[in-house]
Formats: sequence, structure tokens, C-alpha cells
Amino acid sequence: MNEDPYRLATPSAVARLLSENRIRPSHRLGQHFLTDPNMLRKIVKAADLSERDTVLEVGAGLGALTAVLVEKCGRVYAVEQDRGLFEVLSRELAYAGNLVLVHGDAARMDLAGLFNGRPPEGVKMVSNLPYNIAATLLVDCLVERPWMTSYTVMIQREVADRLLAEPGGRDYSAATVKVRCRATVSKVASVSRHCFVPPPGVDSTVVAMRRFSPGEGPQPPPDPWFDAVVTSAFAQRRKKLANAVAAGGLGVSPGEVREALTSLGLDPESRPERVSPELFAALARLLRRDIG
Repeated sequence: MNEDPYRLATPSAVARLLSENRIRPSHRLGQHFLTDPNMLRKIVKAADLSERDTVLEVGAGLGALTAVLVEKCGRVYAVEQDRGLFEVLSRELAYAGNLVLVHGDAARMDLAGLFNGRPPEGVKMVSNLPYNIAATLLVDCLVERPWMTSYTVMIQREVADRLLAEPGGRDYSAATVKVRCRATVSKVASVSRHCFVPPPGVDSTVVAMRRFSPGEGPQPPPDPWFDAVVTSAFAQRRKKLANAVAAGGLGVSPGEVREALTSLGLDPESRPERVSPELFAALARLLRRDIG
């Protein structure tokens, strides 16, 4: 391929594409277009890409990251919800024979269907995720899509802070626990809001996540029970953990939760933000019920 892979990641290129195609970025869809080639280089380096890799990009936008991915990877599946942007991608990246463009909403899509229901092992997500779906999509993928093994994604800084938080911190949350029980999370880079057109109201962070292999990590129960316990625990942060879980409609009494906490060496009056992901996984196993 003779195209410069970073050509779409400049302010002039973004301005040209928006103007020529009469596109007005949608705040509702979280459309903010990266104009920093150096940040793209950091993302690609962190993702550790090779021609053997199959990559999924969610929210391809104007194709700045997509153009680099098709140079580095064997196969790229790029999903874009906006029809106007999808048409721009189809024209600008028509030369890329290893690119599959998909028009649709990734948050509502059967992503395995992109591969006719048989995705290869070790698919990597590399994306500048739309802010409005980032946290939910990452958790859903980790829970439901074991064939996706790594994620190098740019997300809203506040979401990244939650994923990177440690027990006891103000950003520690249900999302923290659900993700950290299933994957390692590390910070790659901070991204100023001024690296985008139009600039969003917040800064961003690039994070790298790697799914734990079988037998590695906390290994929570592989069914809805674990996530239901964690959701209940953080639904009312001011409540003590035992009372919060008991109020979640899971058929567990406060006394049972206190007894389980004690058996794990924890204060029976613990609050959820003080309990590590590993101990949440152990707690869920002790309290386990069949909720389908």
C-alpha cells in the first residue's frame, strides 16, 4: 500500500473531510476526531500488532486509526454507526483489501456475527471508543466474548480512572471489579482534549487491557451471579457491603454476607470500595446461587 497511514490524523485532513462531506460531528454519538499522529503511534505500539493479528475497531470515525491498522494487521474489522462517516471510510480506504467495514451500532451488535459466528482466537480490539458506550462495551466484551483477548483503547479519562482505581479510592467501582477480575489494566498515555476536532469537554486516556488466561487471575464464577453480586454491592455506595448485596434481590441475607466476609478475613461491616477484586470473586463463590 502506498498511502501514508497517518495522513488522516492531521487537523487539515479532518477539516477537509468534514467540509467536503458536509459532516457536522454529533455530540450525541461522541464524535471527536483525533488529530495527533504521535498518539496513534503510541496506540499501535501498545497494541503490539503484527500481520498475524485480527483486529476489531469500534467507532472508526474518519479512519485515522483504521488507516494505520490496515498497514499493520492481517485483517481489520471496523465498525461505524454513522452513515455519513461510513461512506467517507468506504471511499478513503477503498484501497485496503484486508479491511471489512461494517455499518452498525457495536453496542447492539452480535460482534461474533462479524466472523460468521466463528471468531478466531486472540482477536484484538484497538479503538478510539465513543464516550457514550466505552465502559459498558468493555465490560460486556470481557464477560461475553472470550475470543477477544486484548484491548488497546482510548476512553474518557474518568472511565479510565475507574478501571485503574485501587480499593479504597474514590474511583473504585463495580466496573473496576468486573474488569480487574478478568484482565490486567495499564495506562498507556494521557490525551489532551485539544488533540481532537471538535475538542470534547474532557480529556482522554489510552489504556491497555489483557484478558487473563485460564487459571490466571481471580477467576470469578463464569455466570451472571458474580456480576449481579458486584452490581448490587455498588448500587448503594453508602450502604455496608452486607446490606447492599442483601438488598439486590439475590436471595442472600445480610447475615450470610457477613459470615462470608468473616471467613475471608474481612471486617463483616466492610464497605464495597474496601474489598479487592480478588476478594469479590471469592465472596461471590461463597454466596453462590443459581440465577440462570
